[in-house]
Amino acid sequence: MRSRGEALHPIADLQIEYSLVSRGPEARIFPVLSELDIGVTAYGVLSRGLLSGSKPTGKTDFRAYLPRFAGQNLERNQKLVDTLQKIAAEKRATASQLAIAWVLAKGSTIVPVVGARTRKQLEESLGALDVVLSPADIARIEDTIPPSAVAGTRYDEHQMKILDSER
Repeated sequence: MRSRGEALHPIADLQIEYSLVSRGPEARIFPVLSELDIGVTAYGVLSRGLLSGSKPTGKTDFRAYLPRFAGQNLERNQKLVDTLQKIAAEKRATASQLAIAWVLAKGSTIVPVVGARTRKQLEESLGALDVVLSPADIARIEDTIPPSAVAGTRYDEHQMKILDSER
């Protein structure tokens, strides 16, 4: 299958949001990328800090306006983060490291983008390289934290309608 884009130039990589709680690309996008030997640059691997336990810091923090960080959604999602933290502790890792390691374990053609704002965050994120996940670990994480358990969408209703990856 050849895309219109390939007629102009071979496509080597697709940048797309992908995380433990945002797995939409797995169903229809990743199989095509695999077939065409196209890599993935995954952004949002910590779901805007949700998976690290980070919370909006005030009205100037755009996450305060995202459904996953609002009211009861945030309370419900905190339970998922607590679960992720427990599994991470068993692996002697942080929730952030486990979430990044999970993305790394999903395929050798997937490269996670980490948005560290401080040296400490960068060092923590790089620690994900030392987290080894077996197929059983991956299955347990996915079973324990299914995308269906996440409360709220990544963006507001209008933005979700215009995302190509959501169609």
